[in-house]
Amino acid sequence: MRDRWPRGKKWLKLSSVETIALEQLRRSSTSRETKQEMENNLETKGTWLPYDLLFKVFLLLPAETLCRLRCVCRTLLNMINSPAFVEAHFRQSETVLITQKSFREENIRSPFPLPSDKPNQCYFHFWDIHSGEGHKVCMPNLRNLECVLAACNGLVLARIKKNGGLVVVNPSTRNRIRMPLGTIGFAQECYGFMFSHFTGAYKVVHLFRDEHRHIRCEILNLTTRSWHAVDGPNSGEFGSISTTRRSVSAVGALYWLPKRDSCNHVVSLGFHDEKFQTVPLPINSTKNDRLVEIGGSLSFITHATLNLIQVWILNKEDFRENWIKRYSINRFYDITGFVPLCAWTTEIFFKRRGNPLLHIYNIEAEEMQEVNVGDVQIYMPHVKSLVSWDSPQGQWDV
Repeated sequence: MRDRWPRGKKWLKLSSVETIALEQLRRSSTSRETKQEMENNLETKGTWLPYDLLFKVFLLLPAETLCRLRCVCRTLLNMINSPAFVEAHFRQSETVLITQKSFREENIRSPFPLPSDKPNQCYFHFWDIHSGEGHKVCMPNLRNLECVLAACNGLVLARIKKNGGLVVVNPSTRNRIRMPLGTIGFAQECYGFMFSHFTGAYKVVHLFRDEHRHIRCEILNLTTRSWHAVDGPNSGEFGSISTTRRSVSAVGALYWLPKRDSCNHVVSLGFHDEKFQTVPLPINSTKNDRLVEIGGSLSFITHATLNLIQVWILNKEDFRENWIKRYSINRFYDITGFVPLCAWTTEIFFKRRGNPLLHIYNIEAEEMQEVNVGDVQIYMPHVKSLVSWDSPQGQWDV
């Protein structure tokens, strides 16, 4: 079988994954046309397979590959860009780990001499969860990024150096959009991404402590690209503010664990009403407890004893919120140093400070796996998806 796909007078180079997927398409076809005829028909008569089958097969491909295949023909372009496909692909997309310094500029490697003023190339670095291997992808025409501030559903919020503004990037699709900075000049600040399942819209939240020690809040709507101020949380209910204080977007709100130790509540900001509230925790937090999103719900992962970790899920029903203890992780050794990073439906990921091992707990098998990710300070999970900030309304209704 050819490892290239005809596209007019050009050829589109395919990876091994793409080749396997296209081979499955050909084998599934009931047409008696030759392979060359079927390839030609992709350009002239559209696909030779039922749309549903094509849809399911292409869901198996990674986002980077799908972006390349959108150029093959109008049929694939419309299918891959459709809200239904983007949502379905997101639900099974690969999750990787990124750091605050995931955007890095490196010298361009070339066998030919380059001008001295040639800018460095920007790369997006991430780490595979199950293998621990580091990878990078080139980000053309993207430079001077200072650090990653937040991530949500495959979108990454980064700050541009020298107060150059903000940028929202999907590293898988290479799509990006520039955003203005909000209020600047305060040392204590943090950012968060807020997402609505009902409208498919995104908002950026900026918290900072002013000169009077009051916590201020401003929200950036990605649709209008403008900031507006809202009432901030009660300073007594919120601890220190820093760029490492990660918020969690779940069930139509943004959540913070305001203190590292002995905290009895979480702080939430509603997407639609843009009001802060407090939600009592089932038990007081300890130093390495964290909030994590699991299956669209907010979870509180707490160290109950020396060798016991409990996973609580926030249940929202009839406008009431209550915590349900969902899982217990029992080990025969000290696990108080395990810091939760992120979770899937059946796996929870932990990291210990100063330790190169990533600990993966399988909920169904009740087993702990260890993966070496090197001397990397993991910051947040990132989904390799096709998601965009201008998703149509209702795309993410659940």
